[in-house]
Amino acid sequence: MLLYLHVGLYLLIFCSVSTSLPSPYDVKMVAVDLNYTLWWAWRGTHLNHPVNFTSDYALWRDDGSYKLVCKGSGQLWCDFTNKLNFRGTYQIRVRAEDKNLHSNWTYLRFTPDEDVLLGPPSRVDIRVHRDIIILIISESIMSSKMVLKYHVLYWEQLKPEQKMLKVFENCHASLTALKLWTEYCVQVSLYSQDYNTGSNFTSPQCVSTTGQYLAWQIGLAVLCGILVLVVLAAMMFLRFRRKLGEYKPPDSILGLPFDHPPLLEAQEMSCEVACVTAPSPHLVPDTTAELQSGCSQWSGGSEQDSGIGSGEESC
Repeated sequence: MLLYLHVGLYLLIFCSVSTSLPSPYDVKMVAVDLNYTLWWAWRGTHLNHPVNFTSDYALWRDDGSYKLVCKGSGQLWCDFTNKLNFRGTYQIRVRAEDKNLHSNWTYLRFTPDEDVLLGPPSRVDIRVHRDIIILIISESIMSSKMVLKYHVLYWEQLKPEQKMLKVFENCHASLTALKLWTEYCVQVSLYSQDYNTGSNFTSPQCVSTTGQYLAWQIGLAVLCGILVLVVLAAMMFLRFRRKLGEYKPPDSILGLPFDHPPLLEAQEMSCEVACVTAPSPHLVPDTTAELQSGCSQWSGGSEQDSGIGSGEESC
């Protein structure tokens, strides 16, 4: 009897020591498309050395056949990608380990087709043909697991409050009847009606529609061009005329007195002829005086005569 008591006491001590490590908590499976990652948190700051973690899985309610995924990992996560069937239901567990010590298991139920999240399209190519925007959406890996639809959200860039939504069943989508010469922004997301789950929208992508000019638009453009040329020519002419009106003659010309008669104007000039006669010793003094008196009379009466030669002849 005493032996059984000692064995029971040893087992109790061993179990208490083995479970002295705290268990992981906040365990969750982050599942996006077919990528599954198990995450958890752990409080072990009282230890002066790191611990390891072990995680495995089994089919739901089949506790006897756990399959190991991560053994002695120092990370707070474990990758379950390509380990689980999309339409199965599993029991996931994880615990902390330190040499001969380990914590209790922390369990999590996980059903991929119910808990999975869809990821947005990895790529969206956009082409424009006049007033049509053509979207070429990359195919999702989940298209082999479920029927997907494509939600296209679009709006005019200058009117972000007026967003419109269209649903397409094909990865090639066309937005028609758009405004010409207008910039539109587009976002795309995936949605599964059967599983009632959807992805986030992609980042906005903006493109401009184009169009074809009409005959009246071309004529209006030509008319505006001609009008601009006419206005420029008129402005240049007025500027040239203004400069011509401000022209001043040189100071040498302005300094001439305009009250003088023209240089070429004919003017009758009078000439006085003086007749000087030297006295001759052969002449009589009375005769010399008479000659001087006659010359003086001729000069006084010939003020209106314009000929020099005739005066000399009179002398």
